[in-house]
Amino acid sequence: MTRQPSPTAKDALLRAASGQGADMFDDGYALHPIARQAAIATPSHWADLFVVSVDADGWVELADLDGGSVRCWHYDDLRDLLAPGAPVAVHTLYGVLAAGDELLNVSLARG
Repeated sequence: MTRQPSPTAKDALLRAASGQGADMFDDGYALHPIARQAAIATPSHWADLFVVSVDADGWVELADLDGGSVRCWHYDDLRDLLAPGAPVAVHTLYGVLAAGDELLNVSLARG
């Protein structure tokens, strides 16, 4: 059985397709279904990381085992979802953070 999007999700897609409410899919906000599918379809762009810290203002510090670091931002406070030391993955091309079963649109801080 295929799970159907909720009426709210359908409405959001229709608004985005018409140009209304498209800003809700800006980096760090709602994950657009097309970006979700694109991230899933391109596995070579996922980087395995772990959480270093999570701030109430949405900033998340991540690191890899080689000492590299990544900062990303999400509009919501992710402290209930992410804990220091937790494994996550980031899609470096589409800005998607995978934490458990959750896929979140994030803004990657480029440096």
